[in-house]
Amino acid sequence: MNRIKKVLNSSLSPKPWLLIFIACLTWVFLISGLHLWLNKKEVSESTLRVGFLPITDNIICPVAAKHLKSTPMAFTPIKFTSWPDLIESLESGELDITFILAPIAIALYEKGLPIKVVLLGHRNGSTLVVKKSLHISGVAGLRGKTVAIPIRFSPHYLTLLSLCDRAHVPIKEINVVEMPPPDMPSALASGAIDAYIVGEPYAAKAEMAGTARVLYYMKDVQPGFISSVLVVRSDVLKKRHDEVVNLIREFYREGLWIEKNRIKAAEIAAKAYNLPEPLIEFVLTDPPDRVSYRDLIPRVDEFAKMGSQMVKWGLLKHAPDARSLIDTSWYSR
Repeated sequence: MNRIKKVLNSSLSPKPWLLIFIACLTWVFLISGLHLWLNKKEVSESTLRVGFLPITDNIICPVAAKHLKSTPMAFTPIKFTSWPDLIESLESGELDITFILAPIAIALYEKGLPIKVVLLGHRNGSTLVVKKSLHISGVAGLRGKTVAIPIRFSPHYLTLLSLCDRAHVPIKEINVVEMPPPDMPSALASGAIDAYIVGEPYAAKAEMAGTARVLYYMKDVQPGFISSVLVVRSDVLKKRHDEVVNLIREFYREGLWIEKNRIKAAEIAAKAYNLPEPLIEFVLTDPPDRVSYRDLIPRVDEFAKMGSQMVKWGLLKHAPDARSLIDTSWYSR
């Protein structure tokens, strides 16, 4: 009996090699699980969230997203259709970096939002169009008409104010309304508005449809016109400095690439924006200087001047120090 008990106990007890095998297997599973969790956490934290609107000012974003896909510098592009929604996401911290209208950036910085302007989206690339059936040859013809702008804190509104000032047309004699850029062409076609000033391709869209004609190209009114800029939250820039700097430099290089590869850039942007490729191609090539992706380094004097204009027209009480708003330390010739 004792012998039988000894055999049974021996058969029921784990062999030393089995214990070692189980311990090793458990260790492998633990290490693998921890590795996957850490990798997932690292990927999540390394994905910079970049906001943009479907306008030519922001084409650098989808072009860079395509070129950097599956690379260590890959980021998450987030498309918006209106500036108010984008502003809310930036203020709440849902965005790390974003393309945004320059006057909005200035106003948010003055308000206390910790951001830095690091790059321009492009230069020129905005247009004032009027309904084709209207016999308007200048700003004076806009008296009594309804003119749409993207938002009051926009370079488009500042330019409209300046044009009216030069022509001695009080802005109160024009019915100015705010409207998301994608809605402007249809609003013009339906007769809801008579004209609008906006970043491309939404002026060109009405022009190609035959419902509008160009009254002013911003490149002719204000050469080197600045619309959107790239801003970075200061906390993100500090915490993830090298990643952010590398991405900014890549965005700058993408601007140079677009300048030399306009047809290919139009193809990429059209897919990202869900807009007809001929439309984007038209904006980027006819006339070729309608939009420029050169000279994208922000300059203090330009932002100081814009801040002064905002104060002049009652959009700000005080203009912030442009030197503290702009950060071009990433740039090296």
